[in-house]
Amino acid sequence: MSGKLFTFNASSFALDVNVESLLRSRGAITLDFGSSAYINSDLMPLILTELVEKSSPNASEALVAQLKAEIVCVEAQCQKMAEDGVRLTQQLKSASAETASLKEKLSSANKSIESLKAESTQLQVAQKSTTQPAFDRAQYDRIIREFQQLKAQSAEAITSLKVLEDENEELREELDALKGQAKTAPAPKAG
Repeated sequence: MSGKLFTFNASSFALDVNVESLLRSRGAITLDFGSSAYINSDLMPLILTELVEKSSPNASEALVAQLKAEIVCVEAQCQKMAEDGVRLTQQLKSASAETASLKEKLSSANKSIESLKAESTQLQVAQKSTTQPAFDRAQYDRIIREFQQLKAQSAEAITSLKVLEDENEELREELDALKGQAKTAPAPKAG
């Protein structure tokens, strides 16, 4: 070997397996019987020239084109997530308004039920306290029917309220997930 030999060992630096294989195949690296290896510096320019000639200028253009396509795809995904976020926010506002309306109806129905219960109690007390039957059976039956109707309406309102609260919670979770995805999405790079 007429060129300079550069010695290295496992503790000085590690060569990539592909690099080591290439250098060995070109005869630019040799090992001794110890822990050292030698790189022949005279062969390196020839190997590097060969590698440069093999590399295609089209490869970098293809890589740039691929990166631009990926940026367009990521931007489209970000746009869709933003649109989904707006849609979910609108649905959440609508569900919240409907929930508030149902809560108001439920409150009104509960007040009516309490009023009817009080009236029914008064009628029962009046019925028991009178010696003569001054009890109006038709009025009592009407009150009982109204009470049963309001009770059924109240149960329906409670069920609807529960469904809306569940939907509201699902929309909040979906919105939070979209916000989390938007925060972790890679920022598009200018091409």
